[in-house]
Amino acid sequence: MARIEVKTQLGNDVVSREHGERMRTLLEQALEKSESVVVDFAGMQITSVSFFDESFGTLAKRYGDDLLVKIKLEEIDPFDLALVRDIVASRARAAKKTRLGKQSAR
Repeated sequence: MARIEVKTQLGNDVVSREHGERMRTLLEQALEKSESVVVDFAGMQITSVSFFDESFGTLAKRYGDDLLVKIKLEEIDPFDLALVRDIVASRARAAKKTRLGKQSAR
C-alpha cells in the first residue's frame, strides 16, 4: 500500500489547481505501483474546490466511483471529506453520462 503525506509532500499551503495537479501526479504514480493508496491529511485543512477537483475530480473521470475505494483518506477534515466525496461523485456521474452518450450514438 502506497502512502502520501500531504503536509510533508506538498507543504502547508495547498489550495490551487497547481497543487491539485501535483497531488494528482503523486496519486497516479502511487496507483501505478500499488492497488491502494493512503492519503494522510494530518494537520491540514484544505477547503479548496480547485485543489480537490484537479486532483481527485480529474481521477474520478477515469476511475469513477471506485476511486475512493482505491484511495483511503486519513486525518481529513470533515468538511474536506464531504467536498472530496461530492466532487468525486459529480465527476464520476459526468464521465459515466459521457460514456453512455458515446455508446448510444453508435
